[in-house]
Amino acid sequence: MEYETEEQQVEALKAWWAENGRAVITGVVLGAAVIGSWTFWQSRKEAAAIAASDSFSRTMTAINSSDTATAANLADELQSDQPDSLYSSYANFAAARADVENNDLESAAKRLKWVADNAPQEDVKLIAKVRLARVQGALGDAAAGLSSLPSSFPDSFIGMVEEVRGDLLVLKGDTDAARTAYEAAQESQYVSNRDGLMMKLNELATPSAS
Repeated sequence: MEYETEEQQVEALKAWWAENGRAVITGVVLGAAVIGSWTFWQSRKEAAAIAASDSFSRTMTAINSSDTATAANLADELQSDQPDSLYSSYANFAAARADVENNDLESAAKRLKWVADNAPQEDVKLIAKVRLARVQGALGDAAAGLSSLPSSFPDSFIGMVEEVRGDLLVLKGDTDAARTAYEAAQESQYVSNRDGLMMKLNELATPSAS
């Protein structure tokens, strides 16, 4: 619409503002609130990540200094304060390793079970399940170890999972099934110690022909 005079433009603006001004102000206030909330949330998230990283670093420092009690306490605190952080999983991995070295297999199993249940990434959960199975086997419970192994996993985990499965089956005395598991691991491209795996296969008696 074209206005003939400046006074008409001013009156039209006043009328528009009287009709829409409240909505404009509300929109501006809400927008500012959303931006402020987002900024606050991002700041808290970054602060939490920094705190988790610091706790994990202190956990590793304690482990490297053979201060396993402090490392355990730090891992527990991190697990309690930030259970969704990857650092909580990593700290429990480190503390579980220290437990194994100190022959506290029950504590190691408890930590690995927590990671297997709570890690925010699937690959970390898979690693925890495999390590838990190993520890359960070391505790003499091969059946529990076999149950802990993941039922589905990417190809990159075949070597790891099947070798542990073979170890557990050997503990159970099922050498035929163990051989099958070792052979599946051997066929994988991802084997951490192929020579060691071959030694395990060679130690199993060759099945007799039927």
